[in-house]
Amino acid sequence: MTFDQILTFVTIYRTGSISKAAEKLYLPQPTVSHRIKQLERELGKQLLIRVNGTVRLSQEGNAFLPHALSALTSLDQGREAVEHLKQGLTGTLSLGCNNSFAGTILPPILESFMAVHPSIALKVHCYSTEEQIKMLKSKHIQIGITRYTANDPGITFKLLYAHSAYAVISKEHSYAGRDALSLQEVLKERLILYEAESLYRKKIDMTFKDLNMLYDPHYETNNLQLIKFWIKSTMGIFLSCPLYMQTEIESGEMVAIPIEHNPFPLNQIFLMYRDENLNSLDRLFMRHVERHMEDFHSVE
Repeated sequence: MTFDQILTFVTIYRTGSISKAAEKLYLPQPTVSHRIKQLERELGKQLLIRVNGTVRLSQEGNAFLPHALSALTSLDQGREAVEHLKQGLTGTLSLGCNNSFAGTILPPILESFMAVHPSIALKVHCYSTEEQIKMLKSKHIQIGITRYTANDPGITFKLLYAHSAYAVISKEHSYAGRDALSLQEVLKERLILYEAESLYRKKIDMTFKDLNMLYDPHYETNNLQLIKFWIKSTMGIFLSCPLYMQTEIESGEMVAIPIEHNPFPLNQIFLMYRDENLNSLDRLFMRHVERHMEDFHSVE
């Protein structure tokens, strides 16, 4: 199966006839027919049905079409990426994200992106999901990175990462050697939580309310660095996905322990954007973010 065969198939679909496809591709009609016959022979199915000089897709052709279109799009994007490297891509990348992401996960993403595209100017705005949506609509940013979705038909939310909430504790905590903790064991300790107004905290509160369980929100803040200090000082348990503490967990300063029969909703990270506002630089960066996030163990 070759690029020429796929391109010929898609061109016939778009023009509605072999003769028009031949004209568009600047090829003799027999060459176009030969390419399709080769493709059909390789797939073992008839892709096109010829009726009175016109052509329509067979059932197998309809099934193959989205994959053919996707293949052409991927090749175009690859060609564009190579061209950007060759020319030295320039421009300004404007994106939004929350403070926690900006302080932990975003730096290595930007570092690897800027190593390849050093001429790109960057504008990073740290705001809540609601504020990022407003900025997308006003075109102050083209891409948002957020932990939450919204019911807004004009904005696309693409899941990058999902993980269960773990009990994140200091290596010195008495639970540090455990393979798992029950929720009752978690509630025996003081909890470190985001402040009550945050969406993540509201999800935690709702979960405990649904379970009719009391808990001690002993330490509260919206500052991730202060949360890390409290954890490392063995002052309590933080309920979160391990991603935001990846560096400390890998160094052995902290431990992330699964919660048995975990009742909490998944911690998620999304790309959000308005497709009609994206340019080639935006799309290039989005693909870079997706590849980077694939390195993590996502969607448990």
